Amino acid sequence: MYIDSHAHLYMLSKEKKISLEDIFCEMKKNNVGALINISGNEKEALFHDKEVVPAALKAGVDTLHSAGIHPHTASLFTDNDIRWLKKSCEKHSAVGEIGIDTHYNFSPPQTQEKVLLKMVELGIELQKPLIIHGRCGEKRIVEILEHHGLKGKKVLFHCYTGDEIIARNIINNGWHISFSGIVTFKKAGVLTSILKWIDLDRIFFETDSPFLSPHPFRGKINTPAKVKYIYEFASRLLNLDADKLAKK
Repeated sequence: MYIDSHAHLYMLSKEKKISLEDIFCEMKKNNVGALINISGNEKEALFHDKEVVPAALKAGVDTLHSAGIHPHTASLFTDNDIRWLKKSCEKHSAVGEIGIDTHYNFSPPQTQEKVLLKMVELGIELQKPLIIHGRCGEKRIVEILEHHGLKGKKVLFHCYTGDEIIARNIINNGWHISFSGIVTFKKAGVLTSILKWIDLDRIFFETDSPFLSPHPFRGKINTPAKVKYIYEFASRLLNLDADKLAKK
């Protein structure tokens, strides 16, 4: 069984107009038995509770849920976000995705860092793992996490696109790295190099659907079922049986 460690089902269902029934049916056909659904606001979290959970139960697919304020929307953050995150925390397996993204800068960097600090403190208070979004902000994120004493704690850098030096810092801190469909692209040499040396127990795979479809679906809408192709790519790269890699 394959697991998609990061998917945005609200975007797939409400924005891309793909039914949850079709999403889960495709997952089962591709032997993808579980996923982590990511919510970035209260509306998406309520969608998970009211629509995703019953549809997944009916389909026989396991779903976990993580919620947090994405750096892209940091400028929209209000104290109400802390309230609803705390109120629904028992339903969340992690806090995230949270982080810093200075590639797009959809929110000012200073605002992104301020919100990240609030989310890290919330994760510590709730004793939840953190799911990190870092694009051109990984170094500063690592500094913040180290400052908060999170070495050896449960932290996952999702859809990693940083360099090898920061990747080694992440691993040396006892954290984890998730590889998306980007690792299957022709110009993903840095990521494939990291994947070759990283310990298997520090690896996750994800789609980040509806974004970043793996080869040979690049440019098309991504779905959780396509995580299968990332596992298969990794198994060929590492010369491992795909089922053994999935079990690990």
